[in-house]
Order: sequence, then structure tokens, then C-alpha cells
Amino acid sequence: MEIQTHGEQTENGWWRDVDGFVGPIQPGLGPRTDPMGEFPTGPDIGSRLPDVRAMDVDGNPFDLHRDRGAAPAIVVFFRSAVW
Repeated sequence: MEIQTHGEQTENGWWRDVDGFVGPIQPGLGPRTDPMGEFPTGPDIGSRLPDVRAMDVDGNPFDLHRDRGAAPAIVVFFRSAVW
């Protein structure tokens, strides 16, 4: 079976697809996979997250559990378009 690609290999060996995304996997018609193997999906809905300390949009430190008080929180994780 011939692989139909939709991009080109760069000088460093990575691949650039027609939309300009660069990654380690040759673009084709099938789904892309994580080159490092299985990817954990994270905690189940409703389960307590581990301690989360990060920066807010203004660069201020933020502690999810301390700063939200008793209010519920929605945390969205996303992967890059190339993964």
C-alpha cells in the first residue's frame, strides 16, 4: 500500500504538512499517533485533581485548590494540533 502524504520532509528530518504544522510523523490520510506511545487521558470527571500550581493569564501564581475556595472548577487540557 502506498502512503499518500500531504507534506514534505524538512532538512532536520521532521515533516511539514500543507497547513504548516511540523512534527516527527509523516503526514498522511490516517490518524496521527503519539510517537512516545500511549497517552494518559487524565483524571475522571468529578475526581479531585492533584495539586495544581500555575500562572494565570497575567503571570501571577495561582493555586487551583486554594484560590478557588469551595467553588467548582473546570480545567481544560488540550494537545497541540500535531500530536
